Amino acid sequence: MLVSIVESKYTSMYYDTEKKLFEQYWYPESTHMTEEEYKHIHLSWVQKLIKHRYEIYFFLLDNRKNSFVMPRELQKWHDEKITQVVIAHLPDPTKIKSAVVASEDFLSQLAIEQTVKENEEVNSFVYYFSDIREARDWIMRQKL
Repeated sequence: MLVSIVESKYTSMYYDTEKKLFEQYWYPESTHMTEEEYKHIHLSWVQKLIKHRYEIYFFLLDNRKNSFVMPRELQKWHDEKITQVVIAHLPDPTKIKSAVVASEDFLSQLAIEQTVKENEEVNSFVYYFSDIREARDWIMRQKL
């Protein structure tokens, strides 16, 4: 069953209960997103993760339309307030696999990669793709 976690004009996030898969899709409007809106969106999803105890093992992050460039301070905030909290609330962080579809915006993609590199614990489980179908196929073949 697909559960909607966050819906906004910038991004949508879902949890597939059967596949134990978290999916995030960005929209072109993300160009106009403020740092406060970014924080609100991500804190909302983390609160739902904690409240509903989602058993996430797989992440599919479609950043093709993500045009939001995260400043360095926001990258640090994301690592501390989002990534670290998410890891602490996953059933087994050592088994996590993430498929990230690269942003079409070079600066956005660079910021995304820097944010992931902030956390070595997550970094080794992240694989980058340029095509959403390849990313989806890859993540669907992964086993627990």
